[in-house]
Amino acid sequence: MNGKAILVTALVLSSFAVWAQNAPKPGPEVKKLDYFVGSWTTEGTIGQGPWGAGGKFRFDDTMEWMSGNFFVVGHSDFKMPQELGGEGKEIILWGYDTTQNLYTYDVFNSLGERESFKGTLSGDTWTWTGEMTYEGEDMKHRMTMKVLSPASYNMKLEISMDGTTWMPFMEAKATKK
Repeated sequence: MNGKAILVTALVLSSFAVWAQNAPKPGPEVKKLDYFVGSWTTEGTIGQGPWGAGGKFRFDDTMEWMSGNFFVVGHSDFKMPQELGGEGKEIILWGYDTTQNLYTYDVFNSLGERESFKGTLSGDTWTWTGEMTYEGEDMKHRMTMKVLSPASYNMKLEISMDGTTWMPFMEAKATKK
């Protein structure tokens, strides 16, 4: 190696060392998402409403940290009542938006649906709000997740067409395997 190549190599390595020391690190808010990491089973009931008769549903989720530990990535298999799509898969991304000081929860499923929530944590309760369009109708969502133990939480999802009047959509219990 000539002197110029050695100098360039040394500069690149020292730049990498400085970058590695100054690389962003997840804050304490992000680390709270660790609660959701692991394998979970969620079982519950969808109530009757404009969407149909409702019925039982089940989700089997596997959640893990994305490299860098800023986001939790989940893969889910679900079984819903047939009128709500039947069986399918989804990908979930959990994170924390430091500019808005809010948690984020984005879902993409095999039915072509996307849901996006913003959330807060107060004590043992996560509260998520968002909007989606279902069959041409805009809906607002409000989901609460109450932590019961390190391995379980209750979940309730409500919807509203006007953001004022809320109706229950589903209730469930999630259990870590």
